[in-house]
Amino acid sequence: MNCHLLVPELFHAASAGTGLYGGLALPALETLLSRGRSSALSGTSLERWLAVTFRVSASPDLPLAPLTLLGDGVDPGRDGWLQADPVHLSVHRDELLLTAAGRPRLTAGEANELTSALNTHFADDGLEFIAPTPQRWYMRTHEEPRIRTTPTAEAVGRRIEPLLPQGEDGARWRRIVNEAQMLLHGHPCNEAREERGELPVNSIWPWGAGRLPEIPGGAPYGALWSSHPLATGIALVARIPVEPVPASATRLLQTVVGRSSEMPLLIVLDGLRTALAHGAEAWRSALQEMEAQWFAPLGEGLKQGLISSLTLHALGSEQGRAVTATRFDSFKFWRPRRALNHYAR
Repeated sequence: MNCHLLVPELFHAASAGTGLYGGLALPALETLLSRGRSSALSGTSLERWLAVTFRVSASPDLPLAPLTLLGDGVDPGRDGWLQADPVHLSVHRDELLLTAAGRPRLTAGEANELTSALNTHFADDGLEFIAPTPQRWYMRTHEEPRIRTTPTAEAVGRRIEPLLPQGEDGARWRRIVNEAQMLLHGHPCNEAREERGELPVNSIWPWGAGRLPEIPGGAPYGALWSSHPLATGIALVARIPVEPVPASATRLLQTVVGRSSEMPLLIVLDGLRTALAHGAEAWRSALQEMEAQWFAPLGEGLKQGLISSLTLHALGSEQGRAVTATRFDSFKFWRPRRALNHYAR
């Protein structure tokens, strides 16, 4: 049985420096990186990694919104969809940025109030906004948009101007974003949030445009554990078993040990991405927890022969790393263990 771990945001951008990794106790993760067969990866996001791995085709955009919507429990049908994430844009040196703190935490009531206002305003454009969860909004459009977009996760910390929708219909969708900004700016819900010292939702971020795609046969994994709706939606379309991520690798091993599978298993651990939005210390704490709950038990499982190989896909915006270790590799004591910041260069 081969286990694969997908861990986005394990590596930071170079501009953040390597000090963020200092003082972390990560013996299991560092052993895996030092003794396994390792290769560097180009920077990428969780969304693009999943799209490439499961061969989701762009036409012209990657149609990730309907897949994510399916993972959120809503049938996208044959309509066109975009994600319309509620965000907060900040001004920095006369430029608009989507900062790491730019994903306001909303209640269901607030999300319904704001999407209702958007629905009223954009009814003549044939758009419908829905919010199956307060933090993820979607736009339904009967015509498939002819645009190319950037996932919200890839836009964080960057100037938004060059990342807004491009392509044949780009001008129309940039106009829609501008109108949404003007509508949200003076909305009573946002005014109340500001009075409470909370970030207002001053824009939407559209991405992942298209209709629900087919996933070509021969999925690369036999089963998937994920709490991320995009991964869940992809698994549902690919017709592979998908379950929520358990609390720890120990729980996972209790359910899969002895299971016969010719295909590897994929576990998506996106807790570092969530933590990063709350700052460096939250990220460090989440990584320490991941070490205790996942890397350490899986390393022991590898030594004991409970799993035959362990592959880590560690992602970052500018660089990443893929490393595979077998039981034999875990006993290569002559390979010195290097700290995580050695690989974050």
